[in-house]
Amino acid sequence: MKEWIHRFKSVYREIRAAVLAKFFSKHGPSDEETYLLRNQLPVRLMVGRKQHIPDILYIERMSYDGATPWGRTALENDMLQNPKSLYYVLYEGHTPIAFLGARLDGKDIHITNLAVVPEFQQIGAATLLLRLLRSFADEKGAASISLEVRISNHRAKALYAKMGFLPERVKQHYYHGDGEDALDMVWPLTGKQSEEKEDVHATHF
Repeated sequence: MKEWIHRFKSVYREIRAAVLAKFFSKHGPSDEETYLLRNQLPVRLMVGRKQHIPDILYIERMSYDGATPWGRTALENDMLQNPKSLYYVLYEGHTPIAFLGARLDGKDIHITNLAVVPEFQQIGAATLLLRLLRSFADEKGAASISLEVRISNHRAKALYAKMGFLPERVKQHYYHGDGEDALDMVWPLTGKQSEEKEDVHATHF
């Protein structure tokens, strides 16, 4: 009986992953596209799948001093069991340099994670990922994009503000481990606040 249950769960995950791939193939970038960042560095964009999880974990470790806020199990569960999750992964050659995780929640797209390897920061990688998510949000008819950011992360808060995010409220003791507060920010996609405020930092070719 246990063996049949295990087989059923395996088949269910495969079917769900296939449905998810078909869903995003119609409403997002193709599985691989190439862009130039602000310093003319060519990067490849991949829509994140299960096989990209080791690369996402690498980006996390490089970005968070060896920590992985989202471990392998959490990433697998989100990718395979949540049909409304979406991941973008950026590569310089074969080296993973940045990723974005998000999920569609009603009319809002919530960013669960955005990380860039330190040596590739400040050249437009995060901006590119946010602009791609904005394009996806427009296609899906989303009204907003939201996220949480550490109160102390002034560089990230400045980037989000330039993109059009507005501060909503402070979530006290939000982060596990050190208990730091988080600032909840929302990017409204209708009206004046939806206008893009930052120069283009990436070229698609």
